[in-house]
Amino acid sequence: MIAFTVQQSGGTLTTADLYLFGALLICAAGYTEGGRLARVMPGWQVIAWALVTCLPLTVPGALVALSHEPLHLTGHAVAGLLWVAVGSQFVGLVVWYRGMAVIGIPKASQLQLAQPLLTLVWSVFLLGEHLSPAAPLTAAAVLVCIAVTQRSRG
Repeated sequence: MIAFTVQQSGGTLTTADLYLFGALLICAAGYTEGGRLARVMPGWQVIAWALVTCLPLTVPGALVALSHEPLHLTGHAVAGLLWVAVGSQFVGLVVWYRGMAVIGIPKASQLQLAQPLLTLVWSVFLLGEHLSPAAPLTAAAVLVCIAVTQRSRG
């Protein structure tokens, strides 16, 4: 997977790649802790507390971002924001944490690794994306790794 990243970056890792790797580690830790918490409290409480805990970082970040971009509130914009915040994120994460509590964090994290392949498939069918040969090959390699680790556990 690192080879794919380096190839996509023109042959070298960039600062953006390091930021992305750091974000990956932070998100992995958050998902794992959320899954552990979902064993002892409802998923909606897990995500609600995560959101409240993040407010000291997200509010100043949003204010800085808004100060650099023009703000044009329309009905569609507000509806889209509400859908992303409540429907997609909050409700989606409630279901996700419940699933992690039921099937276990390792299996759920393995399942989520299939997401890049599904994203590639849907981007081709729905958006007409054209992929380099490396993209589906890398996604297939991830799926093979998932299958191998699932078989070794079972």
